[in-house]
Amino acid sequence: MKAALFLFSLFASSHAMAQWAVYDEKVHEQLTYINKIEKLKDSDLTRLDQHYKSQLGEGGDKGADLTLGDGDSKTVLKGLDTKFDELSDLTDEDKKKYVGTLQDCGDDQVNPAHYQACVGLRNLRLQTLKQSQGMLKTLKFRREQIVKLVEESRKLGVNGNDPKAGQLQRYQFELQAQQALLQTDALQLQILMDGYKQREQTYAMQMNEARRSSDRGALDPKAGRPRNKAVPFVSPKIFN
Repeated sequence: MKAALFLFSLFASSHAMAQWAVYDEKVHEQLTYINKIEKLKDSDLTRLDQHYKSQLGEGGDKGADLTLGDGDSKTVLKGLDTKFDELSDLTDEDKKKYVGTLQDCGDDQVNPAHYQACVGLRNLRLQTLKQSQGMLKTLKFRREQIVKLVEESRKLGVNGNDPKAGQLQRYQFELQAQQALLQTDALQLQILMDGYKQREQTYAMQMNEARRSSDRGALDPKAGRPRNKAVPFVSPKIFN
């Protein structure tokens, strides 16, 4: 009787251990299904060195130019310390594309300060248009990459593909990272555009000051006539 009970308990414990082994295997499979993060098959989906490249120039001839993207998606946004009156990035084709009239900023010999401010303001506005058009191309590449990432994530568990929750987590992480980069770039662009508006106001102020100086006459009292009173400074309505 004791032998029978011993054999029964041994058989029962062996069966229980075998059953727990099956449970452990299933639990392990579920943990692997949920937590195993694998590398994405398409390496282009995780590359951030081309369309998402961002570099801010530091000193030298680069100034503080902001470069977004690379290759076909490369766009260089001129820094706020750029001397737009000496800007050479604008070609004759660019000027014809964005404005149909010839440059007419007066005589640089008669009033050089007014002439430089006028040219600077004109080039600044043309360059802003050119950069905005370039940014549309850069954003196109970035949007295509995000759409491709979403499309690939939808293939998980479909048409015989192995469903993996951990793989979906990887897609979510990649998407969140790209969204965070887009938000950072949007903030950079907003600051840059606000700075451009300030540069416009600065050039307009320089033009007004140059006109006031010209209207008041020469600074040298030996010029033969007393200097006129200052012309009231009026802020251009376009910047209000």
